[in-house]
Amino acid sequence: MKTLNMNKLELVDFLLMFTGKVNRNELMEIADISIATATRTLTQYRKEFPKNIEYNVGKKRYEASEQYQPVFEHDCYSALRAVAYGQRLEPTKLQATIGPKLTPNITANLDPLLVSVISRAIFFKKALRVSYVSSTKSDRNKERLIAPIAIFESRNNWYVRVCDVLDNSTYKNFKLVRFESAVCEDFPNVLPDDTEWSNLITLTIGPHIKHPNPEALKLDLGLTEKPVMNITVSEALAGFALTELGVDCSLGACLNPYHFQYCLLNRHELINIDSLILAPGFNEK
Repeated sequence: MKTLNMNKLELVDFLLMFTGKVNRNELMEIADISIATATRTLTQYRKEFPKNIEYNVGKKRYEASEQYQPVFEHDCYSALRAVAYGQRLEPTKLQATIGPKLTPNITANLDPLLVSVISRAIFFKKALRVSYVSSTKSDRNKERLIAPIAIFESRNNWYVRVCDVLDNSTYKNFKLVRFESAVCEDFPNVLPDDTEWSNLITLTIGPHIKHPNPEALKLDLGLTEKPVMNITVSEALAGFALTELGVDCSLGACLNPYHFQYCLLNRHELINIDSLILAPGFNEK
């Protein structure tokens, strides 16, 4: 998050909105400012927006109050990239560009206030009472009690990893755009381990075995001194990763090698990985 470049008061507001907390050391590190400047910034924010912020003596940090309302307009997607990956992408003023317009994102816009409720719940280890529109008819508008644990992005869609408490505490991935409401609440129970999320697996990828020019594909993958590429990912995200990379995961690499120029070479080791149901061709007979 060191690439953040915004007004210091706006940064405080950003942190309160999406993480629910901020302290002086964090502000110094992110904004690259002195201890005196960080102190003045927090003091000024408290003076100008006293209903938004309160001090937690026990944890020695400022936190968003129950009455918190954002006082700056924050870009939801930049905020997600910041809290999920520690990155922030800012447009430049460069006008003499040499590329075409970016392909428009066809997904619906996210609600920043709703997203911030979810992200703050993760930072504070809270549960959420939510209304979520599932693609499964039986679960379409069912109210759920979830415990969110992480946020991630795949193919221009943002997801939250959750423990679905009322569904045998199973772990699932929900699209942020499908949440209709979310209310934070305390959750005293201990969550089961999300082994699928924490387990790391290796995906072995190489040029498609049926492509007529594998040497060109080796250049794409940077395989100048090794025959294959090994990628380490969370077991829960393996299917997402293979879909993003356009990897043929079918038995015998039967997908079109021009559309899917790489193939999964250790498929036999990954048969029991649930997330691979999302991978191209994995369920092909």
